[in-house]
Amino acid sequence: MSPNIQQKLDQLRRKLAGWILVHGLARWLLVVLAVLACDLLLDRVFKMDFAQRIIMLLVIATTALVYLGWRVVRPLLKRANDDSLIYEIELKNPELQENLISSWQLSRETQLESYGISSELAAATIHSGIARAEQIDFGKSLDRPHHQQNWLLLLAGVVLSVALGFGIAKTDLLRTWFNRNILLLDDQWPQGTYLEIVGVQNGKLVIPRGTDYRQLVYITDDSTVQEISVSLEIDSLGGRTVQSMKPTGKMNGREQSHVFHNVSSNFRFRAAGGDDVTEWIDVELVEPPAVIELELNALLPAYTGVPSLVLTGNGPHAVLTGSSLQIQIKSNKALQQANLKIGGEPIPLLSMGDDRYGLTLAPDQLRGGEYEIALLDESGLANSRPSKFSLTMKEDQPPKARASLLGISGLVVPQASLPVSYQATDEFGLQRMFFDCQWTAVTETEQQPTQRDLPFADFANQESALREIKDYAVLDLRPLQLTPGTSFRFSVAVVDSCPSPPGIGKSQEFLLRIVTNEELRADLLRREIEQRKAFEQAYEVQMELASEIQAIAVKRAADGVSPEQFLTQRESELIALVRNQKSIGTSIARVADRFEEFLVEVKNNRLDEAENEVAPSQKIETRFDTGIIQPIRKLDQELVSLATRNLDNCRRSSAQDAELTLAVDQTSLIHQQILVEMKKILDAMNDSENFQEVINDLLRIKDDANLLKTDIEKKLKPKDIFDQTESDIFDK
Repeated sequence: MSPNIQQKLDQLRRKLAGWILVHGLARWLLVVLAVLACDLLLDRVFKMDFAQRIIMLLVIATTALVYLGWRVVRPLLKRANDDSLIYEIELKNPELQENLISSWQLSRETQLESYGISSELAAATIHSGIARAEQIDFGKSLDRPHHQQNWLLLLAGVVLSVALGFGIAKTDLLRTWFNRNILLLDDQWPQGTYLEIVGVQNGKLVIPRGTDYRQLVYITDDSTVQEISVSLEIDSLGGRTVQSMKPTGKMNGREQSHVFHNVSSNFRFRAAGGDDVTEWIDVELVEPPAVIELELNALLPAYTGVPSLVLTGNGPHAVLTGSSLQIQIKSNKALQQANLKIGGEPIPLLSMGDDRYGLTLAPDQLRGGEYEIALLDESGLANSRPSKFSLTMKEDQPPKARASLLGISGLVVPQASLPVSYQATDEFGLQRMFFDCQWTAVTETEQQPTQRDLPFADFANQESALREIKDYAVLDLRPLQLTPGTSFRFSVAVVDSCPSPPGIGKSQEFLLRIVTNEELRADLLRREIEQRKAFEQAYEVQMELASEIQAIAVKRAADGVSPEQFLTQRESELIALVRNQKSIGTSIARVADRFEEFLVEVKNNRLDEAENEVAPSQKIETRFDTGIIQPIRKLDQELVSLATRNLDNCRRSSAQDAELTLAVDQTSLIHQQILVEMKKILDAMNDSENFQEVINDLLRIKDDANLLKTDIEKKLKPKDIFDQTESDIFDK
């Protein structure tokens, strides 16, 4: 074949490749633009979320690559052979009458003679085909009108692409689409309403696990349509649900909220309202920071003797004023910050390592109220359930004291000693005790109030704090030099160990009247007579009881009274006698108690000293104890109790006359012994009263004699008489 023909075939092949390239690129470009237009339309209408935009971007890229390979790359890779080209040339040029293809085929044969073909004829055919082929244009074999169409389509695609680029640079619509769907940014389409989900960072929302979380959504200020309802579309393991949000009443109605209850698994959600639909927000659950250990240790003031006090639980804990407070917590995770809030004022807790944080509050920082521990973990998440405890500040209460007088009535003499039984307690320690005494001395011209503290116990040097004591002390009135007629008050006071100011506690106040020995003896004699009369009354009741038991024994049923009624009545009478017998024992025991008190009162007032000087053989303790108190005790414990048991035996035997008579006889014998002993005691009481009257008279005479002697010794000397005025002399 002629080189010229081969050259023309190669040139046709290159034109064919250009034709295929223009054809493929034109359609590829238009298809890509169409897909981009569909993407823009879908996103503008449906506002695709981030995942959907990624999918569409993948679809666009895949479509572009696949169509480019199918329409451009694949046809270019298929090289057309010479036979195919010559065949297409013959089809487009009928005037060749297949000479070109015949000459092309004969030129490739080398053994024409074997087929019976003349070599001269073959050469003439080849030469004729080449001559005709050189006279035609192979390029006419291509579809030039179609090729022109392809160029127009390619040009249109290029123009549209340039317009798209210009629109992306100059228009908000295309720029927003490009940023959202090609660059995958978070640009929003122009709309009337814009929603903002609070708390979202990088498309995620961190929520504490197991809590109720209140999600807020704002309708932004630049929204032209703000009066809308907002809903949340929630995508969880249970499927998708839509929850309506509620306005909170803040930000002029632009803030709406919804509560996720007891969040326990991951989910995602988005907000929709007006013409805005936000991106899907992935919810990530994390364990919120929490206090897993809380240690409170109150450091009390030094004077209390208590170094520290562990406070357990959340309180309220009562803490002594002046104390410090050590606070230590352990968190469940590493923290960015830990604060102790007192009335809204935060105080940082210092890190102690191993997720422990602590602080010591000084006394001036400590106050009553609620304390809250606020935690913030390293991701900025706060504790959802604040750990709280509360304190109440208590002042150091003054010590408590109780006291009672032993053997003292309301009347005392100036030389009396007052035995006082006392009991004192304090929470942190006792320091000292004293008698707080107050009285008013009445003179001829004025009243002089006096107050004096008489210490009687000091515990300052104790090795350990003394917090409770129970003892007795004696208040001696002689050093006070009280005069008869004085009203004397005193109480037992105790001072605690608090340094400033010390607490002082006092017992009840005792009020006494200072009288002369003669007045107190007269009062004691009066009370002694009262007790003797009380004993006489018991004696009379005992006599009546002795008569009644004998009458019951001989009593028989009256006419019309059944035996059962009679026995019931008899038993009731015997029960009454048992009660009366017990009452007699109680009455005489009370008389013995009063006489014991009289004896103690006499000794406390030192009245027995003067009596012993006048009648040493008739001491009052002998008269009272031997003649009255001990006999009454013996009578009560032996005879009266025996009589009570016998009367009860009579009650049990009331149904049998013979047994009752025997029991009554035994009881009557005891009653007679009781009456004899009671008569002896009454005689001793009368003798004591008579003797006491005599003693009182003798002591009164002795006091008068001493007073007369004193007056004589104080008689003025003659020179002193002349120093006085006339009126003074006659007054004397």
